[in-house]
Amino acid sequence: MSSSFWSSNQVGTFSHDIVTDVLIIGGGYAGLSTAFWLTEIRPNLKVTILERLTCGSGATGKNAGFLTIGSAAFYYNLFNRWGVEKASSVAAFASHSVNLLYESILKFHPEIKFERSSSVTLIKNQNFIESWKTNNFIPEDFHFTWKSSQELPDSLKSIYTGGYEASLEFKVNPLLLLNSIKGILKLRGVNFIENEAGFEITQTGVKTSRRLIKPQKVILALNGYSSQFHSAFQNLVFPKRAQMLSARLEEDFNCPDVYYDPAEKVYWRMNHQREIIVGGKRTLDESGEVGEFEKVTPLIQKALEQYLDKLGLKFQVTHRWAGIMGFTDHELPIIDRVPAPLETYFIGGFSGHGMGLGFLSGKEMAQVCLGIKEESFFHQFKQVDSAI
Repeated sequence: MSSSFWSSNQVGTFSHDIVTDVLIIGGGYAGLSTAFWLTEIRPNLKVTILERLTCGSGATGKNAGFLTIGSAAFYYNLFNRWGVEKASSVAAFASHSVNLLYESILKFHPEIKFERSSSVTLIKNQNFIESWKTNNFIPEDFHFTWKSSQELPDSLKSIYTGGYEASLEFKVNPLLLLNSIKGILKLRGVNFIENEAGFEITQTGVKTSRRLIKPQKVILALNGYSSQFHSAFQNLVFPKRAQMLSARLEEDFNCPDVYYDPAEKVYWRMNHQREIIVGGKRTLDESGEVGEFEKVTPLIQKALEQYLDKLGLKFQVTHRWAGIMGFTDHELPIIDRVPAPLETYFIGGFSGHGMGLGFLSGKEMAQVCLGIKEESFFHQFKQVDSAI
């Protein structure tokens, strides 16, 4: 987003140049997590965050609020590509990230309105389990435990054979979480520039719609919007839309955890009493769901409603929305240095798992940027080799 002469005059915008040690472009969860760790490690570091809209206006404020390691189906895909050792290391990374967020942020900020929970990958029939066994995938290797249908909530017992559960996870209001991190960063002296777009990295600094910012280092935390900043990212991170809806239920539906249904390509959770959030069904129109336009479509929204029908629910839809996720070809994020006129780094491509992986990924990015680590945990999976 850019601002015209007329709107900038109305809000009294100034256009003085800014000098900073590190400029983070992107004010979402990954960007703010990176700033948290930069200032945790180097308290005197001057950090500036540049956001073209407002912090959390991208995918962070458009997701379902799952703070989990991901579904068993996700690790099955990683297992098939990378083998058990590397795939299980991702599960350990995600678990550490969730726990670290709790120890660093959540337990000190009850206003975030988080709930301790588990996540359950629901299994409709034995075919899923048998196919996994045939390929030597063992969910227990990834710290999932089997729950039989009798251990599921009463409303799910007749629908599912059982499910694989991961414990010690959370439901969270993602915007309240981001606002709390933002408050911490402001107390640490981090400078926020919102409603202002960066559009070019030059040898003298980063040009925005209003000024020149002169950093020593730049971190791009743009995730699904990376290709809008530079076309080179089109071959690294692919924007894909995720659609969701929330509905008010007419009757109680006691399902306390967060749920993945890989057979239906759906994920859902109860938000408050008699309020459910459900998302997914992107594969019904996979090519149509590629891009950076946050729209909802009748095809996918109807499919989400039909899924709630299958659960036997009577409901009234209250909200419909979409968010843009950044996917990589290997479904794992990229955290690495990229060629640019200034010393520049990239963090993004979380492939729908930004909440679970994001906080520790921010620490990885901070350590690489500060020279504490030569390469991030994810460097072993994918190297950045495209110039920008």
